[in-house]
Amino acid sequence: MESALPKLIVIVGPTASGKTALGIEIAKRVNGEIISADSRLVFRGMDIGTAKPLRDSPLTMGEEEGVAGAGEPHLNLPLVRGGRVVLFREKPYMVEGIPHWGIDLVSPNEDYNVSQFKTYAEARIKEIVARGHVPILVGGTGLWVDAVVDNLSIPKVPPNPEIRTELEARPLDDLFAEYKQLDPFGAEVIDRNNKRRLVRALEVCRATSEPFSVQQVKGKPKYDVLKIGISVSKEILNRRIDHRVDEMIARGLVDEVRSFSKRIPTVAIPPLPRGGEVGSSTAMTGIGYRQIANFLQGKISLASAIEDVKRDTRAYAKRQMTWFKRDKRIQWIEKSEQVWKFVEEFLKNKIAIDPSSKA
Repeated sequence: MESALPKLIVIVGPTASGKTALGIEIAKRVNGEIISADSRLVFRGMDIGTAKPLRDSPLTMGEEEGVAGAGEPHLNLPLVRGGRVVLFREKPYMVEGIPHWGIDLVSPNEDYNVSQFKTYAEARIKEIVARGHVPILVGGTGLWVDAVVDNLSIPKVPPNPEIRTELEARPLDDLFAEYKQLDPFGAEVIDRNNKRRLVRALEVCRATSEPFSVQQVKGKPKYDVLKIGISVSKEILNRRIDHRVDEMIARGLVDEVRSFSKRIPTVAIPPLPRGGEVGSSTAMTGIGYRQIANFLQGKISLASAIEDVKRDTRAYAKRQMTWFKRDKRIQWIEKSEQVWKFVEEFLKNKIAIDPSSKA
């Protein structure tokens, strides 16, 4: 019996595994729209270091002269798809003619958390379904994916200035050692070099006397979900990561990091505090940005910074897989063509897949 819940396709996998390309390929063939579940793509202006997909030109988005709402973020924007004109309440981020949501939502000096993303994603899914399209959640931030798929209740622990002051004064290794004792699984998947996340995780553990990683309580399902995971061998993935980082440097990652101190004063790169963390915003603690910041501060050479980015990205991919491998619902594929038997079965009572579509 077909589920009465809205259908949601989810694409997960480690960084550089090809999630974006597969999501676009599926969206083109099933009349879908993509919601990014990547905690770094929400930041405007952080394009190179986050491997943000290249945005279409304005004309592709229907912003030609005379179109109502052109250039305005909160007015109806028309897009012709399948011979129909589709209206959006806000302007989507278009990639290869496919609407993407969850990209460029906030400035780099703003915080953006999983609760905010869950609210945002659920609103976008509702709108996509109302348009008769298929929502496709694509990303590698495991908690963000689970928050939507499993309707998680996120612990609402208010910031404690006294605890934060004490924690932020301690070195990273000390913080990680304490967190590993309080939350062994959480320590496997957290970025141990991201001081902000360590401080927050410890703050929650102390306030609740429970591991942070087990406090997200599952709610009643809101969607009928197909979860696809992209499986890539360690050797191939490491080569892709190295190539991606080299491309980022060639495209101007150093200039991108340097520009934050000029354009957004609150993201200016400060001297390294105790513990080695850099940057004054959540965005600047991301992989690629903190390592290049160290170079710009004169602490390490550019060659060392590049190697650090590659090393930390490989470690991040390993943490992503640790997270996703817990979920037995994920259908793992090695080649994109393997996805179609799952998608066709999942959508067979809803929509015909267009075999003539070109990805």
